[in-house]
Amino acid sequence: MTDAAMPVTERAIEQFTENYITSLGAEITKDGHRWTVTLPEEAPTDLELDGAVLEFTDDPNDVDEDVLAISPESPFVERMLDEAADRTPTGSLALTTDQVDIKLPAWLTESSADVVHKTFTPYYDRQAVCALFHVGIETVSEYQREELHAVAIDLNDHEKRPGLADTYLELTSHGQPEVDEGQAIDEEELTDALEVAYTTLENELSPTVRDTRERATRAAEVELDEYRQYVRQRRDELSDEIDGLTTRIEDVTETIDTASEQENRVEALRKRKELQAKLDDLRSELDDLTDKIDDGFPEKRQEIRDRHSLTVRLRPVATTAVSYERGDLDLTLESDETTISISYGYALGSGVVEEVTCDRCNQAISAENPLEINSRETVGADCCDD
Repeated sequence: MTDAAMPVTERAIEQFTENYITSLGAEITKDGHRWTVTLPEEAPTDLELDGAVLEFTDDPNDVDEDVLAISPESPFVERMLDEAADRTPTGSLALTTDQVDIKLPAWLTESSADVVHKTFTPYYDRQAVCALFHVGIETVSEYQREELHAVAIDLNDHEKRPGLADTYLELTSHGQPEVDEGQAIDEEELTDALEVAYTTLENELSPTVRDTRERATRAAEVELDEYRQYVRQRRDELSDEIDGLTTRIEDVTETIDTASEQENRVEALRKRKELQAKLDDLRSELDDLTDKIDDGFPEKRQEIRDRHSLTVRLRPVATTAVSYERGDLDLTLESDETTISISYGYALGSGVVEEVTCDRCNQAISAENPLEINSRETVGADCCDD
């Protein structure tokens, strides 16, 4: 997945649940969609998991009372993610060519040139921190987005490694990989790397957050405008009702003045009092609406703003110190009757780490401008392949 993110789907939650519970030292007995957990006494968790039965379901409400529902919106999963964010369990692994395939870049897989041979020669090891973040972006009224994002930060230069994040997310989403245990890192290095990862993820999410905030703002403006129109319509209706009541009161007053019998006069007085009370209520409501219109609806504006306010949550729920090999990727490329050998700096799990450009114009080689062979030169298909 090129953006190192996956929705919080049933599969993602299933794998995260297994990884997290296993990190607590628990044993899991699986029986289809039901898991039974055995938890050590000293396990670092406040979750009541020992002997618990977990059931993976689409509907959190459709399980037995003594069963914990596992689904993206279940209360237990929320508690588990909260605890994971507080604990942020840290593991370590070492990537080697035995577990991770050599990945060719898109600018090569999209090329007309064939890769007839490839060899990766590692020269030294590098370390990175791969963090899995639970990301929640939502408004109270209408929008919710839940995802798990992976961010990889190289400990040598604190630069992000998107390819390594993709590999880490793939390994996470397909189960706990059979990899060698890597070298652990100290707490200060981990803290520094997590801060960089957090900032990196904030920057990556900023377009989504901005777009969501703009949509929420537009929705709030539409709702406020509809309320404004309703209030003004109600004000006009009240004015008409007040005019009608005033006319009826005048008619009743005339009846009082001209009534010849006491009974009719008393009934007219009662009716006028009733109409006057209603008129007073309508005038009070009209005055209140007029004040709101003049003030710009401050209370309603705040209510709508709160309902459409945007909440963004970024919580690291797991971190892994990853050791990975750096070296050269030697390729033999063939196109038509031309064969060339070429070498690129490569990091296992991350991919080609150097910028590759056209031999003729120095324009970047990319998926949109894939590598081609022309007169034994490597050029861009869209810039210099003539």
